Amino acid sequence: MTPVQATPVQRLAALADRVRRDGLPPELRADAARRVLDVLGNSLAATAQPPARAVGELVAEWGGAARATAIGTGTRLPEPSAALLNGTLAHSLDFDDTHLPSVLHPSASVVPAALAVAEARGASGAALLDAAGAGVEITVRLGMAGYDRELGNSVFFERGQHATAICGALGAAAAAAMLSGLDAGGIADALGIAASMGSGILEANRTGGTVKRVHCGWAAHAGVTAAGLARTGITGPPTVLEGRFGLLQAFCGDRADPGALTDRLGEHWELPGVFFKPYPCNHFTHAGIDAALRLRERGLDPADIADVELGAPAPVLRTIGEPAEDKARPESGYHAAFSGPYTVAAALLGGGGLGVSHEDFTDEAAADPARLALAAKVRCVPDARCDAIFPRRFPAVLRVRTRAGALLEERVDTNRGGPDNPLSPDELAAKFELNATRRVTPAAAARITELTYDLAALDELDALTSLLR
Repeated sequence: MTPVQATPVQRLAALADRVRRDGLPPELRADAARRVLDVLGNSLAATAQPPARAVGELVAEWGGAARATAIGTGTRLPEPSAALLNGTLAHSLDFDDTHLPSVLHPSASVVPAALAVAEARGASGAALLDAAGAGVEITVRLGMAGYDRELGNSVFFERGQHATAICGALGAAAAAAMLSGLDAGGIADALGIAASMGSGILEANRTGGTVKRVHCGWAAHAGVTAAGLARTGITGPPTVLEGRFGLLQAFCGDRADPGALTDRLGEHWELPGVFFKPYPCNHFTHAGIDAALRLRERGLDPADIADVELGAPAPVLRTIGEPAEDKARPESGYHAAFSGPYTVAAALLGGGGLGVSHEDFTDEAAADPARLALAAKVRCVPDARCDAIFPRRFPAVLRVRTRAGALLEERVDTNRGGPDNPLSPDELAAKFELNATRRVTPAAAARITELTYDLAALDELDALTSLLR
């Protein structure tokens, strides 16, 4: 009798179950700790953001058992509510990590879900790291299955779908299921259930609105809920990913690549290659910022600029360059974070912190006449060399013509934060401190850093979570 071959969801669940039982290798646990710290810093920095306050008010109305920390509120909530709020915080400043070529932000959904369930169930720090690492891996593999090599872009993105939220719901479900003690079958069910819950539309990137900030919160909430439903007896279809009416066909159609889900699964890990962001804005803008900062270092005076051309991969221009009139005059600080013209202007005029910082993305900064006058001089155009590199990296070229007629160019082929151009440990520490001290004292920030890097040795999480409330 021919043995029945495991389906993709069953193979992903088997990997998660193996990690649940045996743990991640030390180097992957260390990377997972860096992901956790990055999410905590981004979340602490976002506690004053209006969308986070709105979600906080809603989950407070819902009430329920105080089991998981709601970051920055001084309170604890039921796990799904804490995941909703903390995932919203993690994504609110668009400072969360990015995987290429799937072009999604995995940790902002997975870590909040894992943290909520780990705290509620009294899990160890090592179990939290193992769940977060496996959840991120599953999230990005789902995103890679939606990447079309011929198209040179994510099919999710091409269709206006937010792969971060769609795939993140499943990664969050895997992490939550692992921490709930489910075996491979239960984890597969959680993934199958979460596939019916993931969603997200990207139009807010183009024309505004605050809903995108909630996407990762909703994915974390969905993941925790899916794991809970699996734990209590709801089941998912075994062909939920590759089937005729499965997730990949529904979202990506015939352009999907189901083989990416399991290619070298358990042998090759995507987790260490996920990019950390150096700037709190859309990742597509980062190479343009770096080019602008280099021109500043060369002595360019913004007052001497006649016009600027920002060359970028054609697919990203829909996010950072269109509609052109809206990108030149963003309606809010958050909208400015998705504007190529504005971010170039902010970098040329001088950002704070790491080069371009939170202060460049307030509503007041987005309305600054000097920034808007310079942004109006920036034209966004497709660049063939950038197209050839994207989406393995997010490149850009900046060409400036001065009032005296001189032409200056800076090209950035490899954006910062990934394996080919990583942020140093000092830069990651500076990012966390910049973020965390917007909410907690420097001493508390230092203690959070210490505890997070020592998670693998912690039997319980209260010493860490108490500092986050």
